[in-house]
Amino acid sequence: MIGAAASALLLAGAHIFERLGYPPCELCLDQREAHWTALSVAVAGLAAAYLAKARLAAAATVGALALVYALSAGLAFYHTGVEFGFWPGPASCGAAGEIIRDGGGLGAALGEKPTGPSCGDAAWRFLGVSMAGYNLLASAALFLIALAAALGAARAARQARRPSASFANDAAE
Repeated sequence: MIGAAASALLLAGAHIFERLGYPPCELCLDQREAHWTALSVAVAGLAAAYLAKARLAAAATVGALALVYALSAGLAFYHTGVEFGFWPGPASCGAAGEIIRDGGGLGAALGEKPTGPSCGDAAWRFLGVSMAGYNLLASAALFLIALAAALGAARAARQARRPSASFANDAAE
């Protein structure tokens, strides 16, 4: 439930910023895909756990969410590094454009509009942290929460399958 709500809020925030005039770059859109995936996994898992009433479905769901949030944190880490100039972004990202191999391609390239903002330019920062940086913090926290929940749910599912100690003592007597 936390994962679904958190991803929905992060996606809503990203879309609000876009409406306020901060268009997303290619890496921003990749990070959104991770949260759409997390939202889908969380909703499907909630439905499966509710319908099947199985603890194992809950454990599998939060385990899958942990993996999705790990991927999301990785994407955000990469994007944050691109923004700070620690490493180059993908060549296809916004202002990087296409590699021009001949003189005829130069004229065509000059006539094209850029596909979006550069991944290396943070459109917005608060306290020195960009939206990608905040996504990194949120995704890492959600990964830790989902991982702890997955381990707890797996432990509970395992204990539910074992006969209770009092039952085993009753059978011995």
